[in-house]
Amino acid sequence: MRAGAEGGAVRRQRVVPAVAAPAAALALLALATAAARAQTAAPDLQAWWAAANPAALAEATSQIVRSGPDFEDVYEALAAGRHYERDVPLGTLELTHTNRDGFLHRYILMVPASYDPSRSYPVRMYLHGGVFRPDPGAGGSWFRSPDRFASEDHLVIAPLSWSETLWWQAHQVENLRGILNDLKGTYNIDENRVHAMGVSDGGTGVYFLAFRDPTPWSSFLPFIGSPGVLMNPAVGADGRMHLGNLKNRPFFIVNGETDRLYPVSSIRPWLSSFDAIGVDYEFRPQQSGHDVSWWPSEAERIDRFAAERRRDPHPESMVWAMESPEAYPRAHWLIIDELGSTRGDAERDALSAWVASADSGILWATREGNTVEVLAYQVRRFRVLVSPDAFDLTRPIRVEVNGSVAFDGLVSPSVETLLDWAGRDQDRTMLYAAELTLEPVR
Repeated sequence: MRAGAEGGAVRRQRVVPAVAAPAAALALLALATAAARAQTAAPDLQAWWAAANPAALAEATSQIVRSGPDFEDVYEALAAGRHYERDVPLGTLELTHTNRDGFLHRYILMVPASYDPSRSYPVRMYLHGGVFRPDPGAGGSWFRSPDRFASEDHLVIAPLSWSETLWWQAHQVENLRGILNDLKGTYNIDENRVHAMGVSDGGTGVYFLAFRDPTPWSSFLPFIGSPGVLMNPAVGADGRMHLGNLKNRPFFIVNGETDRLYPVSSIRPWLSSFDAIGVDYEFRPQQSGHDVSWWPSEAERIDRFAAERRRDPHPESMVWAMESPEAYPRAHWLIIDELGSTRGDAERDALSAWVASADSGILWATREGNTVEVLAYQVRRFRVLVSPDAFDLTRPIRVEVNGSVAFDGLVSPSVETLLDWAGRDQDRTMLYAAELTLEPVR
């Protein structure tokens, strides 16, 4: 369901107050609704869950929509999730994921020997260093000291990066998301405890994920890396790094005092910027060089940090900035669709300090109950994704953009919208019933 402004002006949808109904009439309505739902077969999502590619998923979605299921039934089935088998591969495995363009990536997966499909498991995605090298081929040579990461309490994923597909490029963003979605089809993964960690170039890659694609991640643990690398055009980072996108993101940062590449002294100015915008970080400077000799003394602290950070799939406060809606337009429930100047941008000029370039736009949204307030700077059109877990769909939703009411009304849940976003995210805790398309006054 989409609702938006027309002709460049903010449109307000008039809300008609409900008329109180006699108790007997309400009881009859409830009985009739229950009877109708009882006659509707529960949706069969097996083909949907088993879809092996986007085309199969689209066909499965279409079949479910055509069957006319009740929204609540589909929502409850998706939230409950698929059935996970006990007989699955365990231990250390070498697997592959193929991107939409046919580009193949290898990765190592470590599954606890005691894996129990009845419980959901945290995931640690480990990004290695030294990426400006040729493809090493099969064998897992890129994953050093695997015993350091092995645990019966979580799954470990160690993907491969090389000179043709760097951590800070779109190929890898698609790959990492694809790996997670592939594994969700076999293993019971806790979507709100998926942590990105990396060493050296991998640590820099972790910063990139926080800047450009933070939605899947619970926390970010960059070790002996630097966000400054991403500002260097020579490394080929995909797009611009907007400081505002790190607001409220949790980081565990380690750098060495004598590191020849990224010493503590080079990181402290970044930490000052993090303080200014409200980044949630823990910094652990070490008396070490460009190495991880400090790991034994920090391992317990790293484990505790990860254990204490759960992702909120529907954060009440969101900042998202972008220089183009063509790449990485979304963070959680905000999607930027069109950039450009709007009326009153000069009054919101302070937000420009959080973006990387003059042609960029930024949204700062807060949600309290069914009310969303948005400050939009150089954004002409955007969407709000409406989740039943964040909004009461029996009551009107109100969205104010730059102080003006952009939407005020009831939202009709859509099975098609629900399945569309569930198919993209493969996330039981991040389900959406509707989209609101909004345009600030121009």
